[in-house]
Amino acid sequence: MDVKKLAKRSVFGVLFLVVVIGGMLTPWSFAALTVLLGVVLPVEFYRMTLDRRYLREEACIIAAIVITSLLGVLHPLAGFDANWMMAGLLPVFAASILLLFDCAETHDFPTALYFPLIYVLLPLLAAQLLTRPLDGPFTWRLLLGVFVLMWCNDVGAYVVGMSFGQRPDSRKLFPALSPKKSWIGVVGGTAFSFLAAWLVSATFGGAVLPLVHWMALALITSVFGVLGDLFESLIKRHAQVKDAGNLIPGHGGLLDRFDDVLFVLPLAVIYLKLFQLI
Repeated sequence: MDVKKLAKRSVFGVLFLVVVIGGMLTPWSFAALTVLLGVVLPVEFYRMTLDRRYLREEACIIAAIVITSLLGVLHPLAGFDANWMMAGLLPVFAASILLLFDCAETHDFPTALYFPLIYVLLPLLAAQLLTRPLDGPFTWRLLLGVFVLMWCNDVGAYVVGMSFGQRPDSRKLFPALSPKKSWIGVVGGTAFSFLAAWLVSATFGGAVLPLVHWMALALITSVFGVLGDLFESLIKRHAQVKDAGNLIPGHGGLLDRFDDVLFVLPLAVIYLKLFQLI
């Protein structure tokens, strides 16, 4: 990578961090971040999996994701019943009705249309649970801490993997999907995650979780972050594209930056729920 490309990647990487971290600091900025992700992530997914004949149906599913996730963020602030989140089901039915007309002649059934309801909506709802542990007031500490674990895992995997995992005798993790990912990179990412868990607990995270649970989240991040990355690689291989989008110069699309997030957040919530920590 030349100096100019590295500089561009660094600048836009910092801007990306500013936007994401800023979006976690208040309930209203978190609502704005939720809308951004609820629109852009499924759009990038659809560009790789569906043709443009289903734009109306795609818009309905995106509306369902935005309505459901946004109402989930706002209902504690506005004081209305959380049952209103079920209004997000209405655009899903609308998408199914539209399919009747768009697929009547061809008998197609594009199941990928509905996949963002799992792939995108569930992580957005999981993120909301992390901002209100034990139904308390809004806090950025737990959600940001999990993101720090993921970011450090990415950095560690990249640095160690590129330094030691590209030798001819190095063992690759899943060469059919990601030829450069190596087992030594996974080990490096895991080590960085555990170090990040200690730092998070020692700084701002100790107020919401004991260190042992931050370490457990580091392990979840290391395992399922890699799986999320590989899953998105599978989608991109299917679409025969290098990046999911070009929204972030030097980095690709938002889906490229949130591939691990979409797997880690639901699993983190399951773990924390099992131990009654949220």
